[in-house]
Amino acid sequence: MYLLKRLPALAVLLLLFGNSMAQAQSSFTLKEAVDYALQNNVKAKNAQLDVRIAKMKVREITTIGFPKISASYGVNNNYIIQRAIIPDGGIFGGTPGQPLALEFQPQYGGNASLNLNQLLFDGSYIVGLQAAQTYRDLAARSNEMTQVEVAENVKKAYYGVLVMKERKELLNTSLLLLDSTLAEMKSMYANGFIEKIDVDRLQVQRNNFAVERDKINRFDEITLLLLKFQMGYPLDQPLVLIDKLREVAFDDNILEQTGVNPMDRPEMRLLQTQKAATKLELKNIKAGYLPSIGIQASRGALAGANNFDQVLDPNGSWFAYGAVGIGVNWNIFDSFTKRYQAQQKRIEIEKVDNTIFDFNKAVMLQSSQASIMLRNSYETMKVQEQNLQLSTDVLRVSRIKYQEGVGSNLEVINAEAGFREAQANYYNAVYDLLIAKVELEKAKGQLLLK
Repeated sequence: MYLLKRLPALAVLLLLFGNSMAQAQSSFTLKEAVDYALQNNVKAKNAQLDVRIAKMKVREITTIGFPKISASYGVNNNYIIQRAIIPDGGIFGGTPGQPLALEFQPQYGGNASLNLNQLLFDGSYIVGLQAAQTYRDLAARSNEMTQVEVAENVKKAYYGVLVMKERKELLNTSLLLLDSTLAEMKSMYANGFIEKIDVDRLQVQRNNFAVERDKINRFDEITLLLLKFQMGYPLDQPLVLIDKLREVAFDDNILEQTGVNPMDRPEMRLLQTQKAATKLELKNIKAGYLPSIGIQASRGALAGANNFDQVLDPNGSWFAYGAVGIGVNWNIFDSFTKRYQAQQKRIEIEKVDNTIFDFNKAVMLQSSQASIMLRNSYETMKVQEQNLQLSTDVLRVSRIKYQEGVGSNLEVINAEAGFREAQANYYNAVYDLLIAKVELEKAKGQLLLK
C-alpha cells in the first residue's frame, strides 16, 4: 500500500530524470557530435563490424594448424553380396579347373572410427598467420578512412547549422527594425508628411526581406536534418548545438601553419598495409616450394553378421583396428607456375611503391592548396565583416536622416538592400572559411584530432 501511494511521486521523479537524460543526450559540442557519429553513423558502424569480421578471420586461419578430430559410424545391408571369383574352384572343394564364385562378407556390416589429423609443418600456413594479421590491419585502416569521412561530413553539417542559425537570428532582428521603420512611415503618411509611394517602396522591401527570412528558416531545418543524418541521430528528436559560430570561426590561431606528415593520413597507412600484404603474398608463393608434413591417426572397429541385431550390439562381432602415420606432400615441379606468380607480385609491389611516392607529393599539394584556400577565405571573411559593419552604419545613418527630414526614402531602401546583400555575403564567407578549415584538417590528417 505504501508503494502504491508513492507511485505518483516516483513517476514524477522518473519523468524528470528521463527528461534530464534526454536533454543531456540532445545537446552536443562539435567534438561530441563527431564522437556520437563515430558510434552511430551507419557507415562507421559497418566499418567497425568489418574490423570484428577481420578478427574472426584471423582466428579462423589460426585454427588451420590445430588438431582436427572426426568420427564416423555406419551400418550397411549387403542385400546382394558381391562375390569373389576363384579361377580354380578345386582349391575350395569345387570342380578342379573351373572358376568358383564365393561370398567373403556377411549380409550386414558396421564401421565406427575416430580420426585425428595434425599439421606439423606447412610454409603457407606460417605465412598465412602473418597475412591474417595484415588482413586485420587492412580492415582497421579502412575503418580509419571511414571515420575520417564521417568526421568531415559531420563537421561541415555542424558548421552549416551554426551559420544558418546565426543568420536567421540576425534576419529576424533586422526584420523587426524594418517593421518599426515601416510603422513610423505609415504614421508619417497618415499625417501627410510623406507620399504613399514612399510607404509602398519600403513595404516591398519588407516583403522581400520576409520571404528571405522564411527561406532561411526552411534551409535551417534542412541543415539540421542533414546533421542528424550524418550523426546517425534520430531525425524526429530535438538536437541542440552547444558551440557558437564566433567560437569556431574566429580562432586567433586559424592561420598558423604546421608541418604535414603523410603518415598522418589514413590513406598512406592503408597503402603501407597493402604493400605489406602483397609482400606476404609473394612470401606465400615462395613457401609453396616447401613440403607440408602432417600426421594422421585412426582408431575404429568393424562388425559383420548375418543378423542385423548383432551389428547393432556393441558387444557383438566387432573387431578393432588402428593406424598411425606421417605424410609428406611436396610439389617438386609445377612448370614454373609459382615463378611467374612471384614475378607478378613483385610488379604489384613496385606499383604500390609508385602510388606511395605519388601520394606523398599529393599530400604536400593538397596541404598547400588547403592552406591557400583557408587564407583566402579568412581574408574574404574579414572584408565581408567590414562591409557588413559599414552597411549597418549606412543603414542607421540613412534612417536617422530620413526621420529628421534631411534624407530620402529611396536612400533608406537602398541602404536596406545593401545591408541585406552584405549579410548574405558575410555569412557565405564565414561558411566558406569553416569549410576551408575542414579541408585543411583533412589534408593534414588532423580531422579526428580537432
